[in-house]
Amino acid sequence: MNAGGEQAPDGGHDFIVVGSGAAGLVGAISARLAGLRPLIIEKSDRWGGTTALSGGVLWIPANDAMMAEGVDDPIDRARAYLAGLLGPDANERERAKAEAFLDHAPAMARMLEGEGLKWVRNRDHPDYYPEVDGAGAGRTLEAAPIDGHRLGQRLATLRGVELNVPALTSDKFGPAVLAKTGIRPAMTGAGIMLRHYRDKLRGRKPLGSGRGLIASLMLIVDRLGIPVRLSTALADLTIERGAVTGIVVEHGGRRETLLAPAGVLLAAGGFAHNPALRRELQGFAETWSNASPEDQGDALVAARAIGADTELLDDCWWMPTLEVGPDTRALALGLRALPGSIVVDHHSKRYMDEARSYMATGRIMREHGAAEHRHWLIMDERFLSRHIFPDLSPPGARAAMMAGGTLKRGETIAELAAACGLDPATLSATVERFDGFARAGVDEDFRRGDTAYDRYWADPAHRPNPSLGLIERPPYWAAVLRPGDLGTNGGVKTDAAGRVLDGTDRPIEGLYAAGNGSGSPFRRSYPGAGATIGAAATYGFIAARHAAKRRVNAPSD
Repeated sequence: MNAGGEQAPDGGHDFIVVGSGAAGLVGAISARLAGLRPLIIEKSDRWGGTTALSGGVLWIPANDAMMAEGVDDPIDRARAYLAGLLGPDANERERAKAEAFLDHAPAMARMLEGEGLKWVRNRDHPDYYPEVDGAGAGRTLEAAPIDGHRLGQRLATLRGVELNVPALTSDKFGPAVLAKTGIRPAMTGAGIMLRHYRDKLRGRKPLGSGRGLIASLMLIVDRLGIPVRLSTALADLTIERGAVTGIVVEHGGRRETLLAPAGVLLAAGGFAHNPALRRELQGFAETWSNASPEDQGDALVAARAIGADTELLDDCWWMPTLEVGPDTRALALGLRALPGSIVVDHHSKRYMDEARSYMATGRIMREHGAAEHRHWLIMDERFLSRHIFPDLSPPGARAAMMAGGTLKRGETIAELAAACGLDPATLSATVERFDGFARAGVDEDFRRGDTAYDRYWADPAHRPNPSLGLIERPPYWAAVLRPGDLGTNGGVKTDAAGRVLDGTDRPIEGLYAAGNGSGSPFRRSYPGAGATIGAAATYGFIAARHAAKRRVNAPSD
C-alpha cells in the first residue's frame, strides 16, 4: 500500500524504528552499532512508552552478571524451562523464536553494558513457574538508578518525569512495603527515603525502575547521534515489489513519506487502549490496562493492511489491578501475597492462590468473571497498618477510593459484605476458613505460600506461613480488584529473526517487529520478572542486526 503524502528526502537515515520503548531504543542502538543509520519516531510528545511506566527489569537467563558472580546457570536449564512453558504443541517456528531469545539475550545485555549501561542483578527473584523443570532465580537484570539531569533537555519529555518517587531497584520493593514490620525493614525503608531526599537536595533527579532503564537507553541513543522525532505517528507502510521501503507519518497535521532502504522495525507496543480492536480481537472492550495511553495498535493496523499475519491476539500480559479512581489504577503485587488478605469473587468465595504470579492470577480472574463482576481484595486493619502501599495507605487515597465506591469499610465481616453487595454468611465462612489455614500455616484449598514465588512477595518474618495471616482485626476493608494488564502480548506474526510474516508464513522483506506488537517468543507464558522487556529488547537487537546484514530491501523470490 502506498499512501499519499509529501515525499521526504532521505534525511540521513536508512532504518526506521517506530516506538521509543525498550524494544525501539535497543533496536535503534543495535542498528547504529551494526552500521545502519536509524531514525526513531514516536507518536506521543513523550518518549519511553510503556517501559517508562514499568518496573524496568529484564529476564535474561545465563547473563554475564551471574557468570561474574560465579552463579552457575547453564543455558540448557533455561532451555528446558522454556520448553516446559511452550508445551508439546509448540511448532517449529515458535520453538525457534524461544531458542533465538536464549541465544541472543545475554549478548544484547552485554552490548548495552559495553555502551555504558550499568546493570544490577536481582539475585533472589524466582522465576514465575517454580514447579517447571529448569526454573531458577536471579535471572533478572535492571538498570542502576541514574540522575535524570544527565539527559539534559531530553529530560523534559521523558514519560513520567513529573513523578517524585525514590529510585528503587526491584530487590527493594518488598522491603519498602514491609518497612513497618520490624527494625531491619524499617532501616531499609529509612535508607531509601534518606537517599531520595539527599539526591533532591543535591539537585538531582533520581530515576529508577522503568524510567531509569529507558533514560539509560536514551543516553546511549543521544551519544550515538540517533535522531528521535516525537509527536510523529505511523500512518502507513510503503511497499514496492513485495518489500517495505518506508513509512508514511503524520506530524502537525501533515503527512510525509520517510524512506527506509534497510528496513522498518515496528516497536510501538500493542493495542491495549483501542476498545474497537480489543472487542474485535479479544471479545471484550472493558479493560483496566496499565499500558501507555498511546498503546492503540497503529503498527498492527498498518502491518495488517499490507498482508501481515497475526498471532496470540486474544491474550494479554495480565496484571491484577486496583481501581484507584476513574482514570487511575494501581498494580496489585505484594497486596495479594502478604499475610492478612484474600481475594473473593462475587459469590464471596476464594477461587485461587492469590500469591501466584500476576500473569497467572490475572488470567484466572478474567476466566472467573472478574471483568463482568466486582471481585474484592479483603483486608483487615492490621494488614493496612503494617504495610505501605502508595496507592492505598495514605488516608487521602482511601477517602478518594471510598468516595468512588471502589473501597469499602465495615466494623464486622458481615457489615463489610453488605457494603460490597456480597452475602454476609458466605463471606464470614470464607474468612473463617482462611483464618484456620493461617493458624495452621497450610492453605488446604489452593496451597498459597508453598512456592518460592509465593514467598518472594510475602513477609519472611511472619510465621508459620509467610503468606498466610489472620483477617481478624476491625475495621475490615475491601478494594475492587480487576483483571488488568500490562499490555497485549500478541500481534504480528514473526520468525526467529524478528521478520514479520505474511499469511503464507513468508517474510515481508524489510519489515520487522519486536515487543508487545508482535507474538511473544514465550507464547502464553510469562517466564520470570522482566520477561516482557527482556523479550522486547532482545528482539529489537535481533531484528536490527538482521536488517544490517541485508542492508537494502529486496522483494521476496
